[in-house]
Amino acid sequence: MAHLAELHEAGHLLAAGPLLGPPDRGLRGLSIWRGEPDEVRALLEEHPDPLVTAGRLRHEIVPWMVPSGALHFAVTRFPRSMAEAET
Repeated sequence: MAHLAELHEAGHLLAAGPLLGPPDRGLRGLSIWRGEPDEVRALLEEHPDPLVTAGRLRHEIVPWMVPSGALHFAVTRFPRSMAEAET
């Protein structure tokens, strides 16, 4: 979680969180990044996610088009641990 918090604080990651459902499903979480797919791919290579490196998760980059101004993300702080997330 600290890894995602750092990327969020740097302005790369807009939103992220787990998807609800059974633990054996293919998609476990969703992240919305600022940037083009190639930029995000390079960023993920430069700052590897420890769970991806350990083989527990994998990235799947899917381009998403939305009209300009359709989404707004409030300034927030991502939790750095499960202990922070539960408080």
